[in-house]
Amino acid sequence: MLQFYKNHLMKRRDLTALNFKLLEDKKINQIYFRFRENILPLIGKEKFAIAVSGGSDSLALSILAKYYSLEQNSDFATLIIDHGLRKESAHEARQTYKVLKKNNIKAEILTYRGTKFTSNIQKKARDLRYDLFQKYCNKNKIRFLILAHHQDDLIENFYIRLIRGSGIKGLTSLQNISELNKNFYLLRPLLNFKKEELLNLTKKIFSTWIEDPSNLNDKFLRVRIRKMQSKLQKEGFDPKRVLKTIENLNIAKNSLDFYILKSEKKYLSFYKEGYATLKSTIFKNEALEVIFRVIIKAIHFVSGEYYPPRSDSLKILMQKFSSKKFKSSTLGGCLIEKNSNRISFFREDRNLTSETLEKIKQTKNWDDRFLVYKNFDNQQKFIVKKLGATGIDYLTKNKFSSSLDKIPFHAKKTLPSFWNHKGELLFVPFINFKNRKYNIKNDSFSVRYLRFI
Repeated sequence: MLQFYKNHLMKRRDLTALNFKLLEDKKINQIYFRFRENILPLIGKEKFAIAVSGGSDSLALSILAKYYSLEQNSDFATLIIDHGLRKESAHEARQTYKVLKKNNIKAEILTYRGTKFTSNIQKKARDLRYDLFQKYCNKNKIRFLILAHHQDDLIENFYIRLIRGSGIKGLTSLQNISELNKNFYLLRPLLNFKKEELLNLTKKIFSTWIEDPSNLNDKFLRVRIRKMQSKLQKEGFDPKRVLKTIENLNIAKNSLDFYILKSEKKYLSFYKEGYATLKSTIFKNEALEVIFRVIIKAIHFVSGEYYPPRSDSLKILMQKFSSKKFKSSTLGGCLIEKNSNRISFFREDRNLTSETLEKIKQTKNWDDRFLVYKNFDNQQKFIVKKLGATGIDYLTKNKFSSSLDKIPFHAKKTLPSFWNHKGELLFVPFINFKNRKYNIKNDSFSVRYLRFI
């Protein structure tokens, strides 16, 4: 098998800097084929992306991804984030880019240009990374993003979640495959690899890598957990036992997921206009944990947020549902309304950004919910923003009515709408409004909800 693989690689021209003799190292060879076994059934020859921070783990991933692409004769994108949260971040991104280029691995730097964070920095930085990764992958039609989380991360995550009082889903939150959005997946094929294995691989190829200074900062819980693990092992918290516990919890999680999916199909309805409804009968017929997870799914679908709201906040909301006086509340970026037989979930009417479409035939992700498309052969500028009260007033003043317009008011307010620089409303999707002053064709603009793509 090894000889066949070596012969195959010898035919490729882009092996110049990768040390092909590494495959003769028994340990490296085993690492690669374990990695290959984990991703081949999912990816095959399809183009994929990997996230590289410049640390030893992600550099090891870059080598494994390179070998896989050579063997499969496929392509992959290597993505580096310059989040701008530290003075060194731009330099570190460029340094990582150069190290990869030296080893014949093409990379791209994705740069964040927004405001800096002053609180909850690690969570916001994580959200930022996933947002940049997802936008790049959507634009380039890539379905799979591979991350370098390994076995040590898995154990560390378990302890952090345990301290926070997480349930089954939280304790098993690092999965081999996770669906971030419809048709976009995070893969973690290194969860059964020890950090030491990946470090040894990195040392064979790279002479240097980046050490994140936050890894030594006791201000962060994950750092304190890491330092505490040696003491925990002396008390019987052996890594093998922890992994066995995670395995058992995953079995329980899979059973729970089965009933959650059944309940979603029975009680929950999703709409392409970006809202959802839940039948109130779920509260009489299903277990509390199942209801809890179905509501999280509805909030995730509508809000465009990656992470769900805190479980304590959600439990308080569920208690409110039982009150006859309850009418509406907000949570996780959603407006949630209750009537006699159903609960409706709408995008909350705040923090909806405006986007400018100024390039020829341009596509953009708007509000992490809709993919909006301008199909013009010129560079005329258009603004995409929420329809809002202003847009609804515009429709009313122009006496617009449509048989298609059965969208609830709160959902309609947060629809994307297209405006020109004069402040004139040009097009509203789903209700088929087109400004008669302009020659707007059926395919001039298009909008699709990301969860349905």
